[in-house]
Amino acid sequence: MTLVEVVVALGISITAIAAIILGYLFGIGMAEKSAMQLAATQRALERIEQARSAKWDLSSWPAVDQLVASNFPNEVVILDLVGPNNVAVCGTNFTLISQISTNPPLKRVRVDCVWRFKGVQLLTNTIETCRAPDQ
Repeated sequence: MTLVEVVVALGISITAIAAIILGYLFGIGMAEKSAMQLAATQRALERIEQARSAKWDLSSWPAVDQLVASNFPNEVVILDLVGPNNVAVCGTNFTLISQISTNPPLKRVRVDCVWRFKGVQLLTNTIETCRAPDQ
């Protein structure tokens, strides 16, 4: 073997090892991001369930409507605890409630969970549903 062949083989080996390590690190980052997105979606779903359980009864006297935006203020939620020091990753749930129609009565409930990935990238998970009054 000549010195040139050894240097070329070493260069190819280093390139392959670097590609494997970078691929592994990328995979870890995407798995962490996916887990955080799932946690943010779960927190938004919890807020949707709170809105779905709010009393909205138009057939009673007087009519009761607890499905209003003022009953669902912005809420800071913990998405996950990461790292050796259990550092909390937080998100904020923003709830928007709007009237779609009055006949039949129908409201739109939208929850946005806004959070930061690794303190840099701002991400939003959004869930929307429609809600009719209690029967």
